[in-house]
Amino acid sequence: MKAGALLVAYRRVAQFHENEALIGWLQGSKVVVWLTPRRRKAILCIGAIFAAIAGTVSRQMRSGDSHEGATWLVPVAALPILLGLVYLLYLMAARFNRLPAFVRARPQICVHAFFWVLLVSIWLNPFPSAFAAAVMALVAGSFPYLIWRCGYMVLCGQRGKAAATKFTDHFFYIFPVWDGTNTPPGKGHDNLSRAEAQTAAVYSRSVLAGIKLLLLVALWEGLMRVIGAVVYGDPKSALTGLLAGHHLGIPRLRFIVNGDVTPPLVILWLSLYLELIWECLHIAAKGHVWIGVLRLFGFNVFRNTYKPLLAESVLEFWSRYYYYFKELMVEFFFLPTYLRRFRERPVLRIVVAVFAAAFFGNMYYHLLQAKRPLIDGDVGKLWWILGARLIYCLMLAAGVAVSMLRQQRKRGRGAASGVPKGGVLRLGRIAGVWTFFAIINYWNVTAGVTISERTRSFLSIFGM
Repeated sequence: MKAGALLVAYRRVAQFHENEALIGWLQGSKVVVWLTPRRRKAILCIGAIFAAIAGTVSRQMRSGDSHEGATWLVPVAALPILLGLVYLLYLMAARFNRLPAFVRARPQICVHAFFWVLLVSIWLNPFPSAFAAAVMALVAGSFPYLIWRCGYMVLCGQRGKAAATKFTDHFFYIFPVWDGTNTPPGKGHDNLSRAEAQTAAVYSRSVLAGIKLLLLVALWEGLMRVIGAVVYGDPKSALTGLLAGHHLGIPRLRFIVNGDVTPPLVILWLSLYLELIWECLHIAAKGHVWIGVLRLFGFNVFRNTYKPLLAESVLEFWSRYYYYFKELMVEFFFLPTYLRRFRERPVLRIVVAVFAAAFFGNMYYHLLQAKRPLIDGDVGKLWWILGARLIYCLMLAAGVAVSMLRQQRKRGRGAASGVPKGGVLRLGRIAGVWTFFAIINYWNVTAGVTISERTRSFLSIFGM
């Protein structure tokens, strides 16, 4: 078979979700016809109830003894409080025009201020009993999971679109069955409603697109197992045993950062690049599950990860690697800063807005993720967790800002700038992006070393 025919056959298989005959067959099936938008959303709302219960109990289990009776009573008391808070925030969004002027001008700050007031009250410990303190600690520990989803709901109100919505229009993505991370894949009501399939034909396309992503999950997971066995000799990989101990012996980056191994410079750089590839596969597999399930329910939203290793700029990589985290940073940090600050100084305006998102917003997001030390007020533990990320976010923000400014200059010069689209120079641009993110990832890898120890080992990348 000729190369052209093989390419056509590959595209036909890879793009099966766009096959009109398959779409036509699927849209006539009883399941697709029965699953109207209202029924799909009802299923997700019922699932959200179970997700809320499971998530609240799970967070308590991580911090308490499951054999103690209070461990089971705490989530029973905390869950109604969480549901009540979410409903109050829905009312805030739905009746946004009735809110005081200060709240209308700064709705996100007010939502986050409530969380910090709750946190300070826990630090001051004004609660009448240990049980009440445990309930409030669980509420505070659960709120970082909800705060960004509720933020999208309030943003919907700020845009004047929440008044015509019902609570159930938001509830299913506040406690989603498709995801358990703090970042909301699919964003909020505005984005989900635009992407929701309203007809059987459009829903069929969404289902097939979701199936494709779930198949890609299996592919990426399989590839990670191969890399784990062939490159790292990972004992957890089933393939490692089949290789009878034969592997390339490249150490994972965390072992280098921890000082467990001191490889030659060439091996160190190989580990840096391979870690970047591993992380891209890992986040792609996780994100494809989230978006795949969303598409099965008729929300044909963008992928979370889309070919980041082919990005030709730092900005493009950051957008492709973890799209919904980038969107969160843009919505809640970049745009508010960009639209309000330094309008007469365009370069400074971009730099400040990028640092507001990629540095401040990134650090703040991960500060909220450090739930237990944050609730305990353990500053030393917080610095141990976040100190290296401070440097990572600083380098990331600088790289994104430079990349955005360069992109604007190229756009200003127009298509006649003479920048080649492909060939060796394109490979050089891709390699530069890989190198940048591989280097800064040294500060993002979890390791049990101090900042000074990590700094010394970081300099060894450059032969120092």
